[in-house]
Formats: sequence, structure tokens, C-alpha cells
Amino acid sequence: MLHPWLVPYFQQFVAALSQGRQPSSVIISGVEGLGGNELALELAQYYLCHDPKEHGPCGVCRSCVAFKRLMHQDLKVAYTSTAEEASGEQDFTYDCSGLITRSTPTGASRRTMRIDTMRKITEFLNEAPVLGGRGKVVIIAGAEAMSEGAANAILKTFEEPSPNNLILMLTKSLESLLPTILSRASKLVLRDVPMEQALSYLLDPRNQRPIVIRRVDDYDGSSYDEALEQARSKCPGLNTPINQARAEVALALTSGAPLAAMQMLLDGTDLKAMEVVTQLIGTIVRRDFMAGGVLEALKALPKPLQGRLFSELILEILKYKAFVDVGQLPLIKYSGSNPEQSAQILMRLQCDHLFEAMDKLRFIEDRPPLIPSRAPQALVRAWIKAFSADMS
Repeated sequence: MLHPWLVPYFQQFVAALSQGRQPSSVIISGVEGLGGNELALELAQYYLCHDPKEHGPCGVCRSCVAFKRLMHQDLKVAYTSTAEEASGEQDFTYDCSGLITRSTPTGASRRTMRIDTMRKITEFLNEAPVLGGRGKVVIIAGAEAMSEGAANAILKTFEEPSPNNLILMLTKSLESLLPTILSRASKLVLRDVPMEQALSYLLDPRNQRPIVIRRVDDYDGSSYDEALEQARSKCPGLNTPINQARAEVALALTSGAPLAAMQMLLDGTDLKAMEVVTQLIGTIVRRDFMAGGVLEALKALPKPLQGRLFSELILEILKYKAFVDVGQLPLIKYSGSNPEQSAQILMRLQCDHLFEAMDKLRFIEDRPPLIPSRAPQALVRAWIKAFSADMS
């Protein structure tokens, strides 16, 4: 079942098909954690369903049963891949489970969208449907990682689409795609989820559980429950109740994306992030400009979140300086028992230091492979030094 905030996009796609406006390709754009992958799977299932209903796929035809196994003979997914994954044919596969959960590669390898993967798409779409449905579907996951060469390799397929086939392209940003591809595809741009709807999702106990892949043929009821319980035991964030404070902080640190926020709550990284903020305020109050507590707390965070945390905190400080109520600033609001006092402490940093730090954070975020892992920690030391200068 689709998340409520995704239903309007699904209905838009269904309406286009029912009116005879069948798109040959659709680009789904949105930040990670809004549910673009889930939407793509639902669109693919509806498109390939033998007896689609107004509300969605029938759920019982041969095609829909194949979807329950997360393996469909008329659907393949193009994933970003390392050289090793591509050599093992994991770059273009019938297995859809990677859209639901996919681990990060170990070591220094980085995933890219490969030229050879794009060529495989054209070959697949030229084949006849196996299950006798409307046609064939390809989902391209992580299109923002597509090089110009890879984009050119798939361009002809966009310019001369095969009849009755569908390409669903997932990207974090439309700007990352070639204009020639953008001009030939329909677009579904996932907007921010309203705060009330996002909080409702995060605070519902039924949603507070890790993702466990469930293929129809793999589990009986008891086996699935056992696998779910085992996965729950590996979620340290569940040891602390998920309340509104935690939910608001997680949303602030994930650009308001509910699914990414839920993963953060399960991992407990929201609690670690708030420990950094608490330590920072304590450092300022004590004038402990060695910042040992802040740096230790910072090391407990994943590197991407380190920069994101300080970007959001700087933004909240600037908003407070612009007279935004502290109740709308979750990192400050939940940093201690007295949020107004916390805000007053943090706003001692002058605007020029804040903007300088923001520029450096953008530089770090834009060039992650080229920036040393200690860069955010070095930035914190400089920030604390600037506090010292402001307070002297």
C-alpha cells in the first residue's frame, strides 16, 4: 500500500493512462526518503497488471503475483553499481528488492550508472513481453549518478521509444539530467510532505519497524515475524521511545523526508545528533574552547550527517536572529530544558562567521570523495574559535 503522500502522484499516472495519454518514460524526482522508489514499483505493477482497477493493480493476476515475489520477467531495474557488482550482473536485474533496501558498498568503491548498463536497457525493451501484459518496464534507480556517456547511451531509447514499454527514472534532482532526456519524459516531482502528515507517519507504532524484505515464496508467517524481530533487535533507536521531539529533529535533519527520518529514528542517530548540539551549547557556556566533548560526540555521527547537522543548526540560528519563534526550530527547541536560553547562547556567533561556516559546509558536501573525513571536525574547531573571538 502506498504512503498517503504518494497517492496523488499515482492517481495522476493512472488518469493519464485512462485518458489514452500513455507516457513512454516518467522521471520521478525527489529527495531520498520521500518514497520515490516505492512509487516507481507501484506504477510498474499497475502498468503491467492484467486487470488494473481504478484504485490500483488487481493484486491477483500472474503479473501481480510476480510482484509479490519481487521478481518479474517483464520488469528489470538498472542500479548504480561498482565494477565488481557490474561484473556479477547486479547492475541490471529482475530483482526489485534493491529498491526497498540496498546496502552501501564496503571499501573505497563508489557506485555509478554505467554505460554498459544503459545499453542493456535497450536490448531488454526490444524483447517481447513474457507474461502477456501491456509491455515491459525498466526502472532506472539513481539516475543522478549517470555520466554524460551513460545518458547518451540511453538517449536514443528516449528519442525512439518502443511501443507499449515504459521507463521509470528515479533521480534526486531534475537538474542532474541532460535536457534532451528531460524534454522527452513526463515528470512527477515529489513535493515536501506536510509536517502533520509526516509526524503522523513517524509517530504511528505500526510504522516504527525496520524494513524486512518479504517475498511470497520465502516466508511463512512465523518465519517473517522471527526475521522482523531479529531486525528490530539491531535498531538501537527503538530503546528510546519515538516521540514528537525525536520525530521533529529527524525530519529537520532529513529535509522533511519521512522514510529517511524513520530510518534515522530506528538507528538512533537523531539522539547522537542532539548530543552534539547539547555539547556545543555546554562548550560555549563553559568557554571550553578545546571542544573535546563536541568533537567526541561528532565522531559518533556518520560523515554525511555531520555536515548536514551543522548546516541545519546554522540555518536555525540565522532564523532565530531573524525573529523566527524558537518553537519552529527543532534542533534548538529540544537542545535542553530551556530552549530560549539555548537560542540566546547560540546566537552569540556573528552572522559573518555563520555564513562563512555555511559556505565551507557546502564545499564539503559538494566534494565528498575529495574532502578528508576530519573536515567537519576541523570546521567545528574553527567555529568554536570564532565563538571565542566573539565573546572576548
